[in-house]
Amino acid sequence: MSAIRIIRSVFITFALLIATAPAFSASAFSASAFAQGQHTLQGKVSFPNGMVPSNPVKITLTFNGRRIYELFTDLSGRFIFPGLARGTYQLSAEGDGQTFETTSVYADVSAYGSAPQNFTQNIQLTVKRNQQVPVAGVISADAIDANMPESARKAYEKGAKSADSNKANDAIKHLQEAIQAYPNFYAAHALLGDQYSKLQRYDEAVSAFQKAIDLKSDGADAHVGLGVTFVKQKRYNEAIAPLRKGVELNKQSSTPYLFLGLAEMFTGDYAAAEADLLRAYEIGKQPMARLYLANLYEMKGDPARAIIQLKAFLKETPNLNEARQADIRQAIEKLEKKASGRD
Repeated sequence: MSAIRIIRSVFITFALLIATAPAFSASAFSASAFAQGQHTLQGKVSFPNGMVPSNPVKITLTFNGRRIYELFTDLSGRFIFPGLARGTYQLSAEGDGQTFETTSVYADVSAYGSAPQNFTQNIQLTVKRNQQVPVAGVISADAIDANMPESARKAYEKGAKSADSNKANDAIKHLQEAIQAYPNFYAAHALLGDQYSKLQRYDEAVSAFQKAIDLKSDGADAHVGLGVTFVKQKRYNEAIAPLRKGVELNKQSSTPYLFLGLAEMFTGDYAAAEADLLRAYEIGKQPMARLYLANLYEMKGDPARAIIQLKAFLKETPNLNEARQADIRQAIEKLEKKASGRD
């Protein structure tokens, strides 16, 4: 078995989940160095108006000046830090250099008794001067026309709030009400597809995204949602077209590049996969892109470049738990043997 494929089943699975499902945002990057407690700290990163940044945000957890965990938020802006002891922690959301500043808050894990407890501390980002973000829970002007009834708009806003709270079933109910009141409601169809995909109701997700695309062919989110859903289903050939369209329509988001790179890698288009994964890393600085690139280079028979990516991954995730660090180092050793002709 090849060096990268030893760890591939672990890390690609986690990375896919991080990019698509809120509950797994901390799984791939959690540290064991401070896993001395049993409590959990979770939260959500958002702008003052409630909107979530379009790209994952790097979150650092420190205790008494010592960095404990480092991870990226999922696409809903959520993060989870497990295995914490009692104490006061600092959470820092790294600025993106464009829209928001690095923002820090404190969280008090003041647990009582012996049972594991959950704590919530959200992070409201500090927006850079003269920068603006969309209005939360409000349908953009280009999504509204004179024929849209007020009932459809209100149902959509309820669905958006439920989706934002990670209540997919409630969101689906409200979005279906919005669509029933106004069948040509692009935003409702697109968000409905996203909620179906989160619940692994993939056929319904595909149908909803396709309907959204039929209504508005230049809507990037529907194309990307359709492509990501195909990747989840391992329908890689079918994923490429909508993801490429998503990239064409929104070149500033790392998500379509990341999933497009995966689809291209699994269909054998290595040159395109490399370009898109490098672009995904450039935009989002997501360490998981390093793992995909390492896997790609190993598949191409270039162990030296795979080693570079794995070493960079370890450097960028210093708090990765010890078992996964060992897996990566073992893969590096096997790749080094292959590169030197000893394997």
